[in-house]
Amino acid sequence: MSIAESLEIENIIKDWKQIKETQPRLRMREIASQLKTSEGGLLAASEISKAEGFPQVSSLQTNWGELFAKFGELGHVMVLTRNEACVHERKGIFEKVSSGPGHILVVGADIDLRLFPGIWKFGFAVEEPKQDSTQRSFQFFNENGEAMFKLFLTDKSNVSAWEKLRSEFKNGSPDFSPLFSSENKKETAAAEKREISSETKEEFLNEWGKLEDTHEFFSLLKKHGVSRIQSMEIANGKFTKTVEPKAVLRMLEMASLDRSPIMVFVGNPGSIQIHTGEVTNIKVLESWWNVLDPEFNLHLRSDLISKVYIVDKPSKDGVIHSMEVYDADGELIVQFFGKRKPGQPERTDWVGLLDKVSEPV
Repeated sequence: MSIAESLEIENIIKDWKQIKETQPRLRMREIASQLKTSEGGLLAASEISKAEGFPQVSSLQTNWGELFAKFGELGHVMVLTRNEACVHERKGIFEKVSSGPGHILVVGADIDLRLFPGIWKFGFAVEEPKQDSTQRSFQFFNENGEAMFKLFLTDKSNVSAWEKLRSEFKNGSPDFSPLFSSENKKETAAAEKREISSETKEEFLNEWGKLEDTHEFFSLLKKHGVSRIQSMEIANGKFTKTVEPKAVLRMLEMASLDRSPIMVFVGNPGSIQIHTGEVTNIKVLESWWNVLDPEFNLHLRSDLISKVYIVDKPSKDGVIHSMEVYDADGELIVQFFGKRKPGQPERTDWVGLLDKVSEPV
């Protein structure tokens, strides 16, 4: 580690200590923002410095698939995936875990994940004092130190299993230089909006109408070089319909009142996390629209919502309807579907619910 990197870490710890004293309830993400660093950078600095009063951090080996295969040993946990505008928290146990080049698939009644560890760079086991308790977690970040996925123990978890995995997968010689060397820090490039010809639009819409499985949609976008937000615009009036942002809140409230089970997808480049089931406790707190249920929490920043679409996709099981929410940069924030499994037709209560929230108010 260079002298400059050592000085940067020393300054991070000094400034972090001051924030802890003046704003003790501030979250790690907010601290990182104030210090103009990353969450991953904070944890790496804490591991290197071993400063008293800071999180105890241990770097993890990058054989992520082997680690996730053992997460069932932890018992009841909470998993978290977020993007800039939405946080998805789901409690439960890990059931079926499989992995291959560039992906980890977790399927179960509680924990349902599509993970893309090819872009992960750092993993940490973290112990952090929280008033009268200790919060234990596994956290995973890309090379810029941006959080991709986190797993937290609950009061029902097996702490001994967590300690065993921390020891078994400990990385004794991590390289943190991408987090602290300005030469290695990379800016996230804004997606360029490519012009789509009228011929491409026509062909794209024709093939959209012939979809047999909703999972084919990504391949369709890739084939024609169309971004997701562009697809919404191209198909508006045919396969998509614009609704006002408040329709998202109305949908959640109506799903709660009707006890209609839904599916909620939230993702970032390294993780997609899914909740399937009812949502019951809907709360509005300033600009945040929240689901605050015992096993599932959703926190959606309504002030960052730019566009909302009702989307129709043909399939062998009939037309599948969803609600897709986008920010001002055209990035997908969250998707909602009615509860279903492949091979099953869509629930009529979900279709009716979308019809109601689409009506003018």
